[in-house]
Amino acid sequence: MGSRRMLVLAALLALWPGLSAQAACSVRPSTSSDLAECSVAAKSGDAVAALLLGDAMADISTRLYDPLAAAGWWDQAAQGGSSVALRRLFDAYWYGRGVDKDVARARGYLDRAAAEGAPWARLTRALLLENENKGEAAELYTALAAEGNCLAQLRLAHGHDRGGWLEKNPAQAYYWANVAAASARAQGRAEGHPLFENRFHYGDCSTESYFFRQESGKALPADLRQKVDASAASWRPGRLPERQGPVEVPAALGVAPAGQGATSVTAPRLPAWQPLPAALRRAPGRGQVGAEEVFATVGRSVHVVVAARTEEDVKANRVRFGSAVAMDERTLLTNCHVIEEMAVIWLRKGNQMIRATPAGGDGQTDRCLLTVSPGRLSAVPGVRAWEDLRVGETVYSIGAPKGLEATLGQGLVSGLRAIKGVRYVQTTAPISAGSSGGGLFDAAGNLVGITTFHLRDADGLNFAIAAEEYFR
Repeated sequence: MGSRRMLVLAALLALWPGLSAQAACSVRPSTSSDLAECSVAAKSGDAVAALLLGDAMADISTRLYDPLAAAGWWDQAAQGGSSVALRRLFDAYWYGRGVDKDVARARGYLDRAAAEGAPWARLTRALLLENENKGEAAELYTALAAEGNCLAQLRLAHGHDRGGWLEKNPAQAYYWANVAAASARAQGRAEGHPLFENRFHYGDCSTESYFFRQESGKALPADLRQKVDASAASWRPGRLPERQGPVEVPAALGVAPAGQGATSVTAPRLPAWQPLPAALRRAPGRGQVGAEEVFATVGRSVHVVVAARTEEDVKANRVRFGSAVAMDERTLLTNCHVIEEMAVIWLRKGNQMIRATPAGGDGQTDRCLLTVSPGRLSAVPGVRAWEDLRVGETVYSIGAPKGLEATLGQGLVSGLRAIKGVRYVQTTAPISAGSSGGGLFDAAGNLVGITTFHLRDADGLNFAIAAEEYFR
């Protein structure tokens, strides 16, 4: 069926020889001309067009129905950075919709979507891990809950209510139900998945948390309930929860108390390195501006990284500081030496704290990626090629030396080096402890590198990994 469909597409393309390689495709194709136009766009690398083609061919009510071809287009869209396509592929292979059911393949797509920060994928992955790795499941739920995800907060509430993989703690359950209700009011419906949502009695956070609070609150003494109400009312995204009451049954082995994060000093291994999609390599601007304008433009894209082995270390300020640069609403670049061996990673911008998760790493070249929930970051405006730089031009470093947020430094490009196959920008712009993972920008505000190291006892010998290296 898939081969016949491709023959039809080839014939259609022959009938429309005037179609450009940049043919537009913004809606799901329903006619032969739409199909040909979207095919041209998809074959030229348009992920949106590939997604729309897959959706059209997955619709059993149309003459275009071809589920195997649909999966092929979705896979192409996923390669182009479409998180929606990853969800389509997970559902297709998990449920066996038009393709042979393949749980292992579905889990692979799920892991990719989770690494990219998709809330539905992180929730579903946590749910599946409840029986496989209880500690990792608790970590995933806690990270999402700290970001304000009401579905994760409700899952923590249910976990503390029933016990087993989390400690049985009715007060903690009531606390998370209250927080979930507030998050639902503030942020609306969270992005879930039927696999996850089927664990709840009701279809939304507001209703579920309302009835849960009514029932769980009855079991608490009035004075304890008032204390928990006050504690939940003061919760804000990024804030760590406190244990709210007596524990009836301890958590499963390897799970932290009250679902607050890892207690072990063993950090998870970094995910395998995956280059950034080409779509994030935005064209550089050319108009040069002053230091003040550069900082105003890109300063909001650079975040402080606060990393620690455990949540207890965070509270005790036993942390490692670094920096990270946002490339889109959920993806950041940093250095691996900032986050290696660290099980707890937060981003700080002003008074806001956002939980971050490693999304890929290459320890040998010190390139690492972080991800957060979508919609939380402001991306750099452009990326400049290493070969386009000139020795002697002005550059600016923005990072967090010693944890001091949004510190601006100015210097020159003093050299362009290739060391063991990795391209670096040598600069006189200051780089010190805490600046690692920060951004090096040109006079137009384009990202040219990620500040990485400096040579001790040698003034001005500072190095940044070329931004282009993160696309390789």
